[in-house]
Parts: sequence; C-alpha cells; structure tokens
Amino acid sequence: MKKANSIIVLLMMSLLLGSFSYINSNNSDPMLTRHDKDEAEFLQLAKKFENYMCHLNLPDCEGTIIADQWALSAAHCAIGIVEKFKAGGKHFVIINDVEVEVDKVIIEKEWGNPEADMSALNDIALLHLKTKPVGAMQAKLYMDEDEVDKLIYMVGRGDKGNGLTGVDGNDKKQRGATNRIETATEKWLTWTFDHPDTQTKYLTEYEGISGPGDSGGPAFIVKNNTVYLAGVSSWQDRKGQEKEGFYGVVENYTRVSQYIEWINEEMTGNGSPSKAMLRVAPKPDAIDYRKFVNATILKQYVGAYQMEEITIKVYAKENGTKLYLFVAGQPEYELTPTAEHKFSFVASAAYKVAFKKAANGLFKELIVTQPEGTFTAVRK
Repeated sequence: MKKANSIIVLLMMSLLLGSFSYINSNNSDPMLTRHDKDEAEFLQLAKKFENYMCHLNLPDCEGTIIADQWALSAAHCAIGIVEKFKAGGKHFVIINDVEVEVDKVIIEKEWGNPEADMSALNDIALLHLKTKPVGAMQAKLYMDEDEVDKLIYMVGRGDKGNGLTGVDGNDKKQRGATNRIETATEKWLTWTFDHPDTQTKYLTEYEGISGPGDSGGPAFIVKNNTVYLAGVSSWQDRKGQEKEGFYGVVENYTRVSQYIEWINEEMTGNGSPSKAMLRVAPKPDAIDYRKFVNATILKQYVGAYQMEEITIKVYAKENGTKLYLFVAGQPEYELTPTAEHKFSFVASAAYKVAFKKAANGLFKELIVTQPEGTFTAVRK
C-alpha cells in the first residue's frame, strides 16, 4: 500500500488538475480593470446591472437572469451543480442576496470530456429556478449577428486587479467593466484587454476583462435603454504571457446569438434528445446541505490532524460558516457538506472528508477518501 504522505500529495495534485479541468495552461478567465481609473467607478458601473445577476454559489461563477425562472451561464460552471445533484444534494444560487433553489440544469454532454480543447466546446448552460426570484430583472437575448464593434458591459464579483499588476485578491465586491467586441465567430465573441496608451478604436473608458470567479458572467449590450445578453464568460487566451490578467490578453465569451434556437427550445420544453443534451435535476429526496453548516457545527471540526509526516489543517472562514482544508505547500481547499459530519472538496466531489469520534465538543479523526484509497488523520 502507498504511504499516506504520497497519497496526500497525489490527492492535492489531482485536485489542482481538476480545478483547471476546463481551462488549459494558456486559457483562463482572470474582473481586471485599467490601472488609471478610480476603482469606485467600476463598482458604481456594476450597480446598473446588479438586478440581472445570478451568483452560482459554487463558491464562485456567475449567471444572468433571462426569464421568470431561467438563468444562463457557462457549462464549465454548471457542471459543478450537476455533480452536486448526482451526489444527492440540492443547490441554491444567490439572486439579490437571496438564495434560490435550482431544480434543473441543462448542458451538453461533451462537457464530460475535461481534456477537450476549450475553443471547440459549446460553453453554455441553462439553470431552471424552482421559484421566481424577487426583484430580478431579465436581460433579453441578443439575436442579431452584428456584434462586432459593439460596446459591451461585463459584471462579476470574481478576483480583482488591474492590467499592470494582474490579479490581487478578492473582496467579494461586484465590479463592472467595458470593452469592445473585435471578432465574432461561430462560437465566440472576442476582445482584447487594451492598455490605456494603446492607440486603438477598441479602447473603452472603463476598459477591463473578467476575473477568476467571473466565469459564466454576462457581456451585456445596451440598445435603446434595453439590456441584452450577448456573451457568456468562458476562457481567456494569455497570448503567451506567463501570468493572467495583464494587458494584451484576449477574452473569449460564448456567442449567445448562435444558441437562440437551443435556448428557446429548452425553456419551452421542446428540446430534442437527439441533440445529446444533459438534463439533470436533483433527486426527489435530495438533501439541503445548508442545515449542516453553521459556526457552532463547524467549530467541532477545526484543528490540526496528523497523518504520518503530513499535517492537515482544518479551519473556518467567513464568520465561521465555510470550512477549509490546508496542507503545507498547497492551496487551501474549500469543503462543501454532503451529509452530517461529511464533506467533499468543492474542486471535485470525488474527494471526500468525514469527521469521526467526537469527544468534548471536538472530533478526533479526519477520514480522507479518494479514488486511490481511504486514510485517517488523528487530531494533534
């Protein structure tokens, strides 16, 4: 049997790969803005569109309200909700700071191939909401094919930064930015993150691009005071740059005008099974995992656990309401509840954690389950 320390390293490396399963080393989606504008202006810009937004709560990713009980997002985001349904759970998105249950997800089955070339995929998904969200606004679908040169507005609460410094963290605030569409192909709308000194007709007053966590978010076109959804945030071409989020990178948003027929068919219930769509709903007895998450419950799990030479740290954040796991030399991993005292990694439901042997208000054992086996760590 492999040693526990080698297994943990394998687990972490697998999760690192899984976290980027739909984005290759040259494709990422780092809301980044031009460096010569007051940040408050980008925050103010987002407020104009906030009632159209649907936060997927995965913990990140965005969507756009397009009908009474429908939101449109990216397939590579929605697959996280599908995995949650298959694991027996419910899922709730956030609209106007209120949690709304999702009762169906519709994506294409080809998203079962995480190694596929991102540029070849149809990165779009529909979410059906169990109830009509209160106070939400509906963006109309952009159906014309004249997108090139149009000014677009992007909105999201993903990572922030600017074109000179790149990504510099996340403060959970929603920002807006603008750009101008340069090309429109069969699947994609694209634009470049232009430096303010660049002499190009495509430079905009609030120049920016989406940030990590903004995937699935909108590119709006505003015509005659009407808000239209023209694109869905998908991937970014770094153009050879080692790091993401700098001037010169190119955004690729799914081109909504090319999916109008599919969207309308699915929303009216007339979608064809021959189109190989994946339609997934939660099980009738699906669990609302939120009842297993509060500061009092999570406090029982917090601590350091030892497995051979490896120390696994478990801690809570966001006022004690979200649980994380950390091993030295690796990123932190958020845990999502799957049952009482049981969790899976947000990055991949295939990796599970259970807490056992409670005593004096604390759990003494951490059980890690992954495809390669099950291992136990003991509280230090």
